[in-house]
Amino acid sequence: MSATKILGKRTTAVGSHDIVTGQARYTPDLTFPGMLVGKLLYTTHPSARIVNIDVSKARALPGVAAVITHEDIPGENSYLVYDSDQPLLIEDYARYQGDALAAIAAENEAAAQAALQAIEVDYEPLPGIFNPLEAVKPESPRVWPDRDNIYGHVVIDGGDVSAAFEQADIIVENTYTTQTVEHAYLEPEGAVALVESDGMVVVYTSCQTPHRDRTQIARSLGIPESMVRVIVPRVGGAFGGKDEAHVQIHAALLAQATGRPVRLIRSREESILTHVKRHPVTIHYRSAVTTDGQLLGVDVQAIGDTGPYANMGMNVMSVLASHVTGAYYVPNSHIESYTVLTNNPICGAMRGFGQYQAHFACERQMDAIAQAVGVDPVEIRLRNALQEGMKLPTGAKVRQGSSPTESIGEAVRLSGWKERDQSDDRLPAHLRRGWGIAAMLESFGIGRNLPDCAGAVLEMAVDGSVILRTGAVDMGQGAYTVLAQLAAEQLGVELSAVRVITPDTDKTVEAGASCASRVTFTSGNAILRSALPIRRGLLKTAAEETGIPEEKLSLRGGFLFAEEEKLAISVAELAQKARQRNYQLNSSGYYAMDYPDDIFDEDSYPHAPGFFTAGAAVARVLVDLETGEVTVEELVLVQDIGRVLNPDGALGQAEGGMAMGLGGAILEELIVREGKTLNYSLESYLIPTVRDIPKTIVKFLETPEPYGPYGARGMAEGPIILAPPAIVNAISDAIGAPLNSMPVTAERVLEALEGNGNTS
Repeated sequence: MSATKILGKRTTAVGSHDIVTGQARYTPDLTFPGMLVGKLLYTTHPSARIVNIDVSKARALPGVAAVITHEDIPGENSYLVYDSDQPLLIEDYARYQGDALAAIAAENEAAAQAALQAIEVDYEPLPGIFNPLEAVKPESPRVWPDRDNIYGHVVIDGGDVSAAFEQADIIVENTYTTQTVEHAYLEPEGAVALVESDGMVVVYTSCQTPHRDRTQIARSLGIPESMVRVIVPRVGGAFGGKDEAHVQIHAALLAQATGRPVRLIRSREESILTHVKRHPVTIHYRSAVTTDGQLLGVDVQAIGDTGPYANMGMNVMSVLASHVTGAYYVPNSHIESYTVLTNNPICGAMRGFGQYQAHFACERQMDAIAQAVGVDPVEIRLRNALQEGMKLPTGAKVRQGSSPTESIGEAVRLSGWKERDQSDDRLPAHLRRGWGIAAMLESFGIGRNLPDCAGAVLEMAVDGSVILRTGAVDMGQGAYTVLAQLAAEQLGVELSAVRVITPDTDKTVEAGASCASRVTFTSGNAILRSALPIRRGLLKTAAEETGIPEEKLSLRGGFLFAEEEKLAISVAELAQKARQRNYQLNSSGYYAMDYPDDIFDEDSYPHAPGFFTAGAAVARVLVDLETGEVTVEELVLVQDIGRVLNPDGALGQAEGGMAMGLGGAILEELIVREGKTLNYSLESYLIPTVRDIPKTIVKFLETPEPYGPYGARGMAEGPIILAPPAIVNAISDAIGAPLNSMPVTAERVLEALEGNGNTS
């Protein structure tokens, strides 16, 4: 790898001082003169017909500036940008507990609450459908009268599955289930909207996709997109839960109706009850195997409960189908995924986006195969690991750095896996230690034949300082830091010389969503393209000034170098002279995800991902056989992320992702009964605390990605994909019983022990 001045070095995160000192401004911190309080009225039934809604009493209350229903929306009554089936304010039917009937703007909190209570709604409760396995049956009640409950169906076929199962020595068959999971970010959804004197609607909001939000807001307000401006303040976490619009359109509607600023912030309770969740999925998995553990084929059926509206449901289940064979070569496959509508909470994007559920099922199945064949779990993975040049069931080919073999070997070494039998000598009789391993092939990017692009703008001043304009949202993952590093490296200035103009649809160009581990790759490549004309102008100026050929010159750390010799000419001086020569010092760059021609078969799955990150994790746990309590003692993560651009940022992503994965493995589950969430506070919905986080060892492998900026790959979702199956495999190892559902709570551990006849 070429030497770099900024990249690969430890650095202070952009904006970190304001965050740690409390000076950073989040959406709830924003105030404007005359600002009103916004509130939404939600249904009390997950399935009901709206017989009548009367808002007249609420409108007449003192301090109430506006009460709007579906009748008052001037444009389209819809949340979503792709499939617009979810109404902003429902008209005739309530289909889940988060449906909103009315929006209120009032002078203060008390007046807003009084208005909510004054609205009269007559319901006709209806039988709902709450079991996705029942919802797929033709005779089941329909969530929508004119639509089948199966919203999406993906089929991925490869090879001859029937022949594979006929030739198999062993058939391993299991059903795996994953739970409904809450994002639990620090900052609930919120927006502040106002209308300027020229009619421009300005919306400040905690979101992941400001330009797409602009589209949706304009559509519902019935105005051109050019009259909507979306500004993203600091974002207190998102993890996919703010990928689609939440309350920003309602806030804009209220501001339009009142002519005054409106702030609409969901409470924690409202957030848990209404925003999208991780899809609960049931995966039936059959594997055809030889006596020596070689995979011949798989037959998989996955059913995902997406709630009553499309949102990202079909996308998530498509990604799940593309990854359900994990990090392993499967020559013959039949994979089906179903996106099913129910009256349960709506589900959408969450960190891991289908890969989380897919890898859990695949990695539990690999342990089951290892047990059936009688070999070590590590060995079964190494025998079947994908190697460079092999094909996935989607038709994509594994490229350099995408084989999990090296990651598995390094995770085994760092964890002491081979010495694991020596660790139980001094344990009390009621405690058992277990070890688990998981491997993965995480894709990054949205997928082939889907919109996946980014723009960026760079401007160098004559003093050598740089302004970077990006529409990519930093929701805590460190995007602004790594993008500034790329700009600084490419233009040869210090990181401190780069100022980041954060997402504002009037000042920054679209960069797509902050999702799918894509920001560094797509926006990073856009920045490199943006920097090229400026860099060329600086080096051309330097060659003209010094008489040294351009190919021998470089820019590093604010100065000009001739090969390795630092010259007494600064980048600032070059910028001044370049301006005098009319050379370009500002430029925009654009990058669309570009898939090499040789990585897909002609008949490959049309939305197959083509860029991958390989990795492996090992978990060590301690289980109390008397109480079922699980203590995760150690997590080891090894991931090939290509060139490490920001070491501290990458480590933070890894440690945070493993912590989130631990929560999903043993703690977190939204309890939903008949469409109603029962644990809708952080008091009853359990997330990991600092006391739950074990010793964590992280190592990054650095096989450069030829198409990535400076060789980088996406990496943010890998840790949360790997941790759950590694932990559950370790618990199963400790108790000697299968565990095929998450989360593995103490109660489920005891149930598994009893079912295995082992309670001592």
